[in-house]
Amino acid sequence: MWNIRFLKEKRFTILNVFNFLEDPRYPLVGPHLRLLGLTGLWHPNLNSKTRFKQYLFFITIAFFFSQYVKCAVKLEPSSLMLILQYAPFHLGIIKSCFFQKDHKKWESLIDYISGVERKEIANGNKDSNDIISEYISRSRKVTYFFWALAFFSNFTIFTEPYQKNQINVNGTSVYLKIFDGYTPFSEVPPGYYASMLTQTVLGHIVSAYVVGWDTLVCTIMIFFAGQLKISRLNCANVIDINNAERSHENIVNCHSFHTILVKNQKLFNSLISPAMFVYLIVISVNLGVCIIGIVQLQDDLTTLISSCVFVMACLIQLLLFYWHSNEVTEESTLVSYGSFECDWVELDQRFKKEVALLGMATRTRLVFKAGPFNEMSLTTFIAILRLSCSFYTLLSKTM
Repeated sequence: MWNIRFLKEKRFTILNVFNFLEDPRYPLVGPHLRLLGLTGLWHPNLNSKTRFKQYLFFITIAFFFSQYVKCAVKLEPSSLMLILQYAPFHLGIIKSCFFQKDHKKWESLIDYISGVERKEIANGNKDSNDIISEYISRSRKVTYFFWALAFFSNFTIFTEPYQKNQINVNGTSVYLKIFDGYTPFSEVPPGYYASMLTQTVLGHIVSAYVVGWDTLVCTIMIFFAGQLKISRLNCANVIDINNAERSHENIVNCHSFHTILVKNQKLFNSLISPAMFVYLIVISVNLGVCIIGIVQLQDDLTTLISSCVFVMACLIQLLLFYWHSNEVTEESTLVSYGSFECDWVELDQRFKKEVALLGMATRTRLVFKAGPFNEMSLTTFIAILRLSCSFYTLLSKTM
């Protein structure tokens, strides 16, 4: 379970199947840290097993980097198209590198998140616990759905080249690849199969990087939206009519809670903003390239289905980020309303001023940005779709 024993209903659901992923130290992000720990990205304590995963990480980075070098040296359009076609995998390299670079900051943020949740659960406030229970449940549904989607998407991607290998061009067999990174094997069988095995293993590792990073980011966004609801709840319950001193303490604590929450939201935004900026650019181009590939397919139902699944996965991945980011922004504008929901009319003039100041201090509008300019919202998501369509139109006219 999620270390929330206040839940009264104990029903069997598909989420219960994944109970072994839970960690009582991290009520919300336990499964995500287990996945990131499995890949070696999450390593608060370095040991021999973790160091082996670190070496594997550097090997994976070197393999994908060799593809970029080959593409730059040979300047072959086919290599560039291959990179664009499987751009989400290459974005996993960027995301994992940023995660490793800022690992200490991620540790600090995750410790804050888990510390806040453990404290609120221990306090036993029913309203707060109901909010925590709701957003943890929603996080699990989003996470496990995304993991399942990534699994099926990977299955179609890594089997697609084998389905096209029988195509002959001028009597010569064509053996397709997923990644064009360097491997010490021939491009024809039997070396081809050894190369494909290497590509498949390293591709799955990068896919785990992508899935772990993406679902962790979405889950932390869900955390901030939920904690903003709790912050509004705290503002609404800040007044104790029978105890003026307690009311003053509640106001101070409420302001402190919201201030620290805003501080950590800004830290989180600084951690994901560079990666999301690259993601914004690449995914816009990638969607256009994939759509062109789908349009050009003829009498190849299997490839059409796999391509459509891949495009759908990219769109869902993008929507998850921008939907939950938009939710945080909306919830942040509602926190100050809690100050007007408390019994402030019964207070003397001094406390009315304190409540008014609390309302002003909690009006901060929180946003996540992809780079320095693009605000992550549903409006931006629609703009990205339009940009992808425009890019598709441009490419279709020039190809």
